[in-house]
Amino acid sequence: MRISIIPLLSLLLILTACNQELSTLDDQQDAQSIVFSLSQPVGDVLTKTSYDAGNNRFLWSEGDAVGIVSPQGGQLKFTINPEDYGEIDADFDGRGFALKAGNKYASYYPFLSDFDLDPTVLPISFIGQVQTGENAMTHLGATNFSVAQGTSPNAGRLDFTFLNVGSPHRYRLPVLAGTFTQLTVQVPSNYFTLSGTLNLMADNESDLIAITPTEMTDKLTLELRNTTMSSTGNLRCWMIVAPVNLEGSVITLLLQTSDGQEYIASLNGRDCPANNRRVFDALSSVFPRVSEISADGGSVQIKVVKSTNDVVVTPSIGAGWITAAGSTNDGLVSTYTYTIAENEASSTREGTISFTESSTGLTNTATIQQGKAGTIIGIGSWDNDNHSGNAD
Repeated sequence: MRISIIPLLSLLLILTACNQELSTLDDQQDAQSIVFSLSQPVGDVLTKTSYDAGNNRFLWSEGDAVGIVSPQGGQLKFTINPEDYGEIDADFDGRGFALKAGNKYASYYPFLSDFDLDPTVLPISFIGQVQTGENAMTHLGATNFSVAQGTSPNAGRLDFTFLNVGSPHRYRLPVLAGTFTQLTVQVPSNYFTLSGTLNLMADNESDLIAITPTEMTDKLTLELRNTTMSSTGNLRCWMIVAPVNLEGSVITLLLQTSDGQEYIASLNGRDCPANNRRVFDALSSVFPRVSEISADGGSVQIKVVKSTNDVVVTPSIGAGWITAAGSTNDGLVSTYTYTIAENEASSTREGTISFTESSTGLTNTATIQQGKAGTIIGIGSWDNDNHSGNAD
Protein backbone atom coordinates (compact mmCIF):
# COMPACT_ATOMS: atom_id res chain seq x y z
CA MET A 1 0.00 0.00 0.00
CA ARG A 2 1.23 3.51 -0.79
CA ILE A 3 0.64 6.68 1.19
CA SER A 4 1.52 10.06 -0.31
CA ILE A 5 1.68 13.15 1.90
CA ILE A 6 1.40 16.72 0.64
CA PRO A 7 2.46 19.24 3.33
CA LEU A 8 -0.49 21.66 3.14
CA LEU A 9 -2.70 23.01 5.95
CA SER A 10 -4.75 19.90 5.39
CA LEU A 11 -2.22 17.18 4.60
CA LEU A 12 -3.27 14.66 2.01
CA LEU A 13 -2.54 10.96 2.26
CA ILE A 14 -3.53 8.88 -0.72
CA LEU A 15 -3.68 5.16 -0.05
CA THR A 16 -3.59 2.76 -2.95
CA ALA A 17 -3.35 -1.00 -3.22
CA CYS A 18 -0.14 -2.84 -4.02
CA ASN A 19 0.65 -3.61 -7.64
CA GLN A 20 -1.07 -6.95 -7.27
CA GLU A 21 -4.71 -6.89 -6.15
CA LEU A 22 -5.94 -9.06 -3.30
CA SER A 23 -6.42 -12.64 -4.33
CA THR A 24 -9.75 -14.25 -3.53
CA LEU A 25 -9.95 -15.31 0.12
CA ASP A 26 -10.65 -18.89 -0.85
CA ASP A 27 -11.09 -21.62 1.76
CA GLN A 28 -8.83 -23.97 -0.16
CA GLN A 29 -5.92 -21.74 -1.21
CA ASP A 30 -3.49 -19.20 0.15
CA ALA A 31 -3.69 -15.70 -1.19
CA GLN A 32 -0.55 -14.28 -2.69
CA SER A 33 1.35 -11.65 -0.74
CA ILE A 34 -1.48 -9.42 0.44
CA VAL A 35 -2.18 -6.23 2.37
CA PHE A 36 -4.59 -6.16 5.29
CA SER A 37 -5.34 -2.50 5.96
CA LEU A 38 -7.64 -2.61 8.96
CA SER A 39 -7.58 -2.02 12.68
CA GLN A 40 -9.46 -2.34 15.99
CA PRO A 41 -9.05 -0.50 19.31
CA VAL A 42 -5.68 -1.00 21.04
CA GLY A 43 -5.70 0.85 24.34
CA ASP A 44 -6.88 4.36 23.45
CA VAL A 45 -6.26 3.91 19.73
CA LEU A 46 -9.51 4.37 17.82
CA THR A 47 -9.30 2.32 14.65
CA LYS A 48 -12.19 0.37 13.19
CA THR A 49 -11.38 -0.56 9.58
CA SER A 50 -13.92 -2.94 8.06
CA TYR A 51 -13.82 -5.84 5.62
CA ASP A 52 -15.88 -5.88 2.42
CA ALA A 53 -16.49 -9.61 1.96
CA GLY A 54 -18.31 -9.24 -1.34
CA ASN A 55 -15.31 -7.64 -3.03
CA ASN A 56 -12.51 -9.23 -1.00
CA ARG A 57 -11.08 -5.93 0.18
CA PHE A 58 -10.42 -3.96 3.33
CA LEU A 59 -11.89 -0.51 3.78
CA TRP A 60 -10.89 2.47 5.85
CA SER A 61 -13.46 3.74 8.35
CA GLU A 62 -14.05 6.16 11.20
CA GLY A 63 -11.15 6.51 13.64
CA ASP A 64 -8.38 5.17 11.39
CA ALA A 65 -5.09 7.02 11.76
CA VAL A 66 -1.42 6.72 10.85
CA GLY A 67 1.62 8.12 12.62
CA ILE A 68 4.40 10.09 10.89
CA VAL A 69 7.74 10.16 12.72
CA SER A 70 10.16 13.05 12.34
CA PRO A 71 13.93 12.51 12.45
CA GLN A 72 14.12 15.30 15.07
CA GLY A 73 11.99 13.18 17.38
CA GLY A 74 8.30 13.11 18.21
CA GLN A 75 5.44 12.18 15.92
CA LEU A 76 2.18 13.47 14.50
CA LYS A 77 -1.17 11.82 13.98
CA PHE A 78 -2.98 11.84 10.65
CA THR A 79 -6.68 10.94 10.77
CA ILE A 80 -9.00 9.82 7.99
CA ASN A 81 -11.44 12.35 6.54
CA PRO A 82 -15.14 11.52 7.12
CA GLU A 83 -15.96 11.57 3.42
CA ASP A 84 -13.62 8.62 2.89
CA TYR A 85 -15.15 6.21 5.40
CA GLY A 86 -15.71 2.89 3.67
CA GLU A 87 -13.23 3.60 0.86
CA ILE A 88 -10.11 1.81 -0.31
CA ASP A 89 -8.37 5.13 -1.06
CA ALA A 90 -8.59 7.72 1.68
CA ASP A 91 -7.41 11.22 2.56
CA PHE A 92 -5.81 11.73 5.97
CA ASP A 93 -5.38 15.16 7.60
CA GLY A 94 -2.72 16.46 10.01
CA ARG A 95 -1.52 19.83 11.29
CA GLY A 96 1.71 21.66 12.08
CA PHE A 97 3.97 19.47 9.97
CA ALA A 98 6.68 21.08 7.82
CA LEU A 99 8.80 18.92 5.53
CA LYS A 100 12.52 19.61 5.46
CA ALA A 101 14.51 18.65 2.39
CA GLY A 102 17.04 15.89 3.04
CA ASN A 103 15.35 14.61 6.19
CA LYS A 104 13.86 11.13 6.26
CA TYR A 105 10.37 10.59 7.64
CA ALA A 106 8.94 7.19 8.55
CA SER A 107 5.34 6.10 9.11
CA TYR A 108 3.41 3.27 10.73
CA TYR A 109 -0.14 2.03 11.27
CA PRO A 110 -2.19 1.92 13.50
CA PHE A 111 -1.33 5.08 15.41
CA LEU A 112 -0.04 4.84 19.01
CA SER A 113 -0.78 7.74 21.34
CA ASP A 114 2.76 8.55 22.50
CA PHE A 115 4.21 11.86 21.32
CA ASP A 116 7.71 10.88 22.51
CA LEU A 117 7.57 7.53 20.72
CA ASP A 118 11.07 6.20 19.96
CA PRO A 119 10.90 5.10 16.30
CA THR A 120 13.75 2.65 16.78
CA VAL A 121 11.74 0.60 19.30
CA LEU A 122 8.15 0.82 18.06
CA PRO A 123 6.20 -1.49 20.42
CA ILE A 124 3.95 -4.18 18.95
CA SER A 125 1.95 -6.95 20.60
CA PHE A 126 -0.04 -9.95 19.41
CA ILE A 127 -1.71 -10.44 22.80
CA GLY A 128 -5.44 -10.05 23.38
CA GLN A 129 -6.87 -10.99 20.00
CA VAL A 130 -10.66 -11.35 20.07
CA GLN A 131 -12.89 -12.71 17.29
CA THR A 132 -16.60 -11.96 17.41
CA GLY A 133 -18.60 -14.40 15.30
CA GLU A 134 -17.70 -17.40 13.17
CA ASN A 135 -15.27 -16.60 10.32
CA ALA A 136 -15.11 -12.92 11.37
CA MET A 137 -12.04 -10.94 10.27
CA THR A 138 -12.66 -7.34 11.32
CA HIS A 139 -10.60 -7.86 14.50
CA LEU A 140 -7.39 -8.58 12.59
CA GLY A 141 -6.29 -4.98 12.26
CA ALA A 142 -5.54 -4.60 15.96
CA THR A 143 -2.39 -6.70 15.47
CA ASN A 144 -1.80 -6.21 11.75
CA PHE A 145 1.02 -3.70 12.14
CA SER A 146 2.20 -1.88 9.00
CA VAL A 147 5.36 0.19 8.66
CA ALA A 148 6.84 2.43 5.97
CA GLN A 149 10.56 2.92 5.47
CA GLY A 150 11.99 6.37 6.00
CA THR A 151 11.86 8.55 2.90
CA SER A 152 12.83 12.12 2.04
CA PRO A 153 10.54 14.74 0.47
CA ASN A 154 10.49 14.83 -3.32
CA ALA A 155 9.01 17.89 -5.02
CA GLY A 156 7.33 18.84 -1.76
CA ARG A 157 5.72 15.50 -0.95
CA LEU A 158 6.44 12.20 0.77
CA ASP A 159 5.74 8.81 -0.75
CA PHE A 160 5.47 5.87 1.68
CA THR A 161 5.29 2.20 0.77
CA PHE A 162 3.74 0.35 3.69
CA LEU A 163 4.75 -3.23 4.55
CA ASN A 164 2.70 -5.51 6.78
CA VAL A 165 4.63 -7.13 9.62
CA GLY A 166 2.37 -10.05 10.58
CA SER A 167 1.04 -13.16 8.89
CA PRO A 168 -2.78 -13.53 8.85
CA HIS A 169 -3.75 -17.09 9.80
CA ARG A 170 -7.04 -18.90 9.41
CA TYR A 171 -7.53 -22.08 11.44
CA ARG A 172 -10.43 -24.33 10.46
CA LEU A 173 -11.57 -27.39 12.38
CA PRO A 174 -14.71 -29.55 12.23
CA VAL A 175 -17.03 -29.27 15.24
CA LEU A 176 -20.47 -30.24 16.48
CA ALA A 177 -23.20 -27.66 16.99
CA GLY A 178 -22.37 -25.47 19.98
CA THR A 179 -20.92 -22.24 21.33
CA PHE A 180 -17.17 -21.69 21.59
CA THR A 181 -15.19 -19.37 23.84
CA GLN A 182 -11.47 -19.80 23.10
CA LEU A 183 -9.02 -21.24 20.59
CA THR A 184 -5.48 -22.10 21.69
CA VAL A 185 -2.83 -22.68 19.01
CA GLN A 186 0.09 -24.66 20.45
CA VAL A 187 3.48 -25.67 19.01
CA PRO A 188 6.31 -27.82 20.46
CA SER A 189 8.53 -24.92 21.60
CA ASN A 190 8.56 -21.14 22.11
CA TYR A 191 8.26 -20.26 18.42
CA PHE A 192 5.56 -17.60 18.69
CA THR A 193 6.32 -13.94 19.36
CA LEU A 194 3.84 -12.43 21.80
CA SER A 195 5.38 -8.96 21.84
CA GLY A 196 8.38 -7.14 20.46
CA THR A 197 9.67 -3.96 18.82
CA LEU A 198 10.27 -2.64 15.29
CA ASN A 199 12.88 -0.18 14.05
CA LEU A 200 11.27 2.43 11.79
CA MET A 201 14.71 3.89 11.07
CA ALA A 202 16.01 0.66 9.45
CA ASP A 203 17.87 1.15 6.19
CA ASN A 204 16.26 -1.74 4.28
CA GLU A 205 12.88 -3.47 4.07
CA SER A 206 13.97 -6.78 5.60
CA ASP A 207 15.28 -5.01 8.71
CA LEU A 208 12.24 -2.73 8.81
CA ILE A 209 9.80 -5.61 9.32
CA ALA A 210 12.14 -7.68 11.51
CA ILE A 211 10.68 -8.02 14.99
CA THR A 212 12.96 -7.94 18.02
CA PRO A 213 11.06 -10.24 20.41
CA THR A 214 10.52 -9.23 24.02
CA GLU A 215 8.27 -12.20 24.91
CA MET A 216 8.08 -15.63 23.26
CA THR A 217 5.64 -18.49 23.87
CA ASP A 218 4.62 -21.94 22.68
CA LYS A 219 0.95 -21.00 22.47
CA LEU A 220 -1.32 -18.25 21.20
CA THR A 221 -4.85 -17.65 22.47
CA LEU A 222 -7.79 -16.27 20.53
CA GLU A 223 -10.84 -15.26 22.56
CA LEU A 224 -14.13 -16.09 20.84
CA ARG A 225 -17.26 -14.05 21.43
CA ASN A 226 -20.73 -14.77 20.04
CA THR A 227 -19.20 -17.66 18.13
CA THR A 228 -21.76 -20.42 17.59
CA MET A 229 -22.26 -23.24 15.11
CA SER A 230 -25.92 -24.20 14.66
CA SER A 231 -25.03 -27.60 13.18
CA THR A 232 -22.02 -29.83 12.56
CA GLY A 233 -19.54 -28.02 10.32
CA ASN A 234 -16.16 -26.35 9.97
CA LEU A 235 -15.49 -23.53 12.43
CA ARG A 236 -13.16 -20.82 11.06
CA CYS A 237 -11.00 -18.71 13.34
CA TRP A 238 -8.68 -15.85 12.33
CA MET A 239 -5.66 -14.31 14.01
CA ILE A 240 -2.50 -12.38 13.15
CA VAL A 241 0.76 -14.17 13.95
CA ALA A 242 4.28 -12.76 13.93
CA PRO A 243 6.38 -14.27 11.10
CA VAL A 244 7.50 -17.78 12.05
CA ASN A 245 8.71 -20.88 10.26
CA LEU A 246 6.70 -23.86 11.53
CA GLU A 247 7.77 -26.34 8.84
CA GLY A 248 8.32 -29.77 10.36
CA SER A 249 6.28 -28.93 13.46
CA VAL A 250 2.84 -30.19 14.43
CA ILE A 251 0.34 -27.51 15.41
CA THR A 252 -2.20 -28.51 18.05
CA LEU A 253 -5.54 -26.72 18.23
CA LEU A 254 -7.49 -26.75 21.49
CA LEU A 255 -11.01 -25.34 21.15
CA GLN A 256 -12.94 -24.62 24.33
CA THR A 257 -16.72 -24.88 24.48
CA SER A 258 -19.05 -22.77 26.61
CA ASP A 259 -19.26 -25.57 29.21
CA GLY A 260 -15.48 -25.82 29.59
CA GLN A 261 -14.84 -28.94 27.51
CA GLU A 262 -12.30 -29.05 24.67
CA TYR A 263 -11.85 -30.28 21.13
CA ILE A 264 -8.39 -31.29 19.96
CA ALA A 265 -7.18 -31.14 16.36
CA SER A 266 -3.74 -31.40 14.73
CA LEU A 267 -2.18 -29.72 11.70
CA ASN A 268 1.13 -29.77 9.87
CA GLY A 269 3.11 -26.57 10.34
CA ARG A 270 4.28 -24.33 7.50
CA ASP A 271 6.52 -21.35 6.90
CA CYS A 272 4.58 -18.19 7.76
CA PRO A 273 6.41 -15.10 6.43
CA ALA A 274 5.23 -11.54 6.87
CA ASN A 275 2.40 -10.30 4.66
CA ASN A 276 1.32 -13.79 3.56
CA ARG A 277 -1.99 -15.37 4.51
CA ARG A 278 -1.81 -18.95 5.74
CA VAL A 279 -4.79 -21.32 5.77
CA PHE A 280 -4.65 -24.29 8.15
CA ASP A 281 -7.43 -26.88 7.74
CA ALA A 282 -7.80 -29.74 10.22
CA LEU A 283 -9.26 -32.89 8.68
CA SER A 284 -10.67 -34.18 11.97
CA SER A 285 -11.13 -33.24 15.60
CA VAL A 286 -11.74 -35.29 18.75
CA PHE A 287 -14.27 -34.37 21.44
CA PRO A 288 -14.02 -34.28 24.38
CA ARG A 289 -10.25 -34.11 24.74
CA VAL A 290 -10.52 -35.16 28.41
CA SER A 291 -13.17 -37.47 29.94
CA GLU A 292 -13.43 -37.97 33.70
CA ILE A 293 -14.92 -41.10 35.29
CA SER A 294 -15.18 -42.38 38.84
CA ALA A 295 -13.22 -45.30 40.31
CA ASP A 296 -16.29 -47.53 39.79
CA GLY A 297 -15.74 -47.39 36.04
CA GLY A 298 -18.46 -47.45 33.41
CA SER A 299 -18.53 -46.18 29.84
CA VAL A 300 -17.44 -43.05 28.00
CA GLN A 301 -18.17 -41.82 24.51
CA ILE A 302 -15.72 -39.97 22.29
CA LYS A 303 -16.73 -38.31 19.05
CA VAL A 304 -14.53 -37.86 15.99
CA VAL A 305 -15.79 -35.02 13.78
CA LYS A 306 -14.54 -35.01 10.18
CA SER A 307 -14.26 -32.16 7.69
CA THR A 308 -15.49 -34.36 4.83
CA ASN A 309 -16.81 -37.90 4.39
CA ASP A 310 -13.51 -38.91 2.76
CA VAL A 311 -11.51 -38.61 5.99
CA VAL A 312 -10.50 -42.00 7.47
CA VAL A 313 -9.53 -42.12 11.17
CA THR A 314 -8.22 -45.19 13.03
CA PRO A 315 -8.50 -45.44 16.84
CA SER A 316 -5.88 -47.03 19.10
CA ILE A 317 -6.29 -47.73 22.84
CA GLY A 318 -3.30 -46.95 25.06
CA ALA A 319 -4.33 -48.64 28.36
CA GLY A 320 -5.40 -52.16 29.22
CA TRP A 321 -8.26 -51.03 31.47
CA ILE A 322 -9.98 -49.34 28.52
CA THR A 323 -11.95 -51.62 26.17
CA ALA A 324 -13.63 -50.75 22.88
CA ALA A 325 -17.41 -51.33 23.08
CA GLY A 326 -18.47 -50.40 19.56
CA SER A 327 -18.92 -47.38 17.34
CA THR A 328 -21.54 -45.68 15.19
CA ASN A 329 -21.25 -43.33 12.25
CA ASP A 330 -23.63 -40.52 11.41
CA GLY A 331 -22.37 -38.63 8.41
CA LEU A 332 -19.38 -36.55 9.50
CA VAL A 333 -19.51 -37.74 13.11
CA SER A 334 -18.24 -41.10 14.39
CA THR A 335 -19.08 -41.97 17.99
CA TYR A 336 -16.83 -44.46 19.81
CA THR A 337 -17.93 -46.09 23.07
CA TYR A 338 -15.39 -47.45 25.56
CA THR A 339 -15.81 -49.50 28.72
CA ILE A 340 -13.69 -48.37 31.68
CA ALA A 341 -12.79 -51.03 34.27
CA GLU A 342 -13.05 -50.39 38.00
CA ASN A 343 -9.99 -48.75 39.54
CA GLU A 344 -9.10 -50.67 42.70
CA ALA A 345 -5.85 -48.80 43.31
CA SER A 346 -5.39 -45.99 45.82
CA SER A 347 -4.17 -43.62 43.12
CA THR A 348 -5.80 -41.98 40.14
CA ARG A 349 -4.89 -43.12 36.65
CA GLU A 350 -4.90 -41.84 33.10
CA GLY A 351 -5.25 -43.66 29.82
CA THR A 352 -5.27 -42.49 26.24
CA ILE A 353 -7.10 -43.28 23.03
CA SER A 354 -5.42 -42.07 19.85
CA PHE A 355 -7.23 -41.31 16.60
CA THR A 356 -4.89 -41.26 13.60
CA GLU A 357 -5.76 -39.80 10.19
CA SER A 358 -4.83 -42.21 7.42
CA SER A 359 -3.98 -39.54 4.85
CA THR A 360 -1.79 -37.32 7.06
CA GLY A 361 -0.57 -39.61 9.83
CA LEU A 362 -1.55 -36.91 12.33
CA THR A 363 -2.93 -38.11 15.66
CA ASN A 364 -5.45 -36.54 18.02
CA THR A 365 -5.38 -38.01 21.50
CA ALA A 366 -8.26 -38.26 23.98
CA THR A 367 -7.43 -38.74 27.66
CA ILE A 368 -9.43 -40.75 30.20
CA GLN A 369 -8.94 -39.67 33.81
CA GLN A 370 -10.21 -42.09 36.45
CA GLY A 371 -10.53 -41.43 40.17
CA LYS A 372 -8.81 -43.58 42.82
CA ALA A 373 -10.51 -46.21 44.94
CA GLY A 374 -12.15 -45.11 48.20
CA THR A 375 -12.47 -41.42 47.32
CA ILE A 376 -15.26 -39.56 49.07
CA ILE A 377 -16.44 -36.03 48.41
CA GLY A 378 -17.49 -33.85 51.34
CA ILE A 379 -20.71 -32.05 50.42
CA GLY A 380 -21.12 -30.20 53.72
CA SER A 381 -18.97 -27.34 54.93
CA TRP A 382 -15.67 -27.72 56.76
CA ASP A 383 -14.51 -24.19 57.52
CA ASN A 384 -16.69 -23.05 54.61
CA ASP A 385 -14.84 -25.29 52.13
CA ASN A 386 -15.56 -28.66 50.53
CA HIS A 387 -12.96 -31.39 51.01
CA SER A 388 -12.10 -34.82 49.64
CA GLY A 389 -10.22 -37.67 51.30
CA ASN A 390 -9.66 -41.42 51.49
CA ALA A 391 -12.08 -43.69 53.33
CA ASP A 392 -10.48 -45.79 56.08
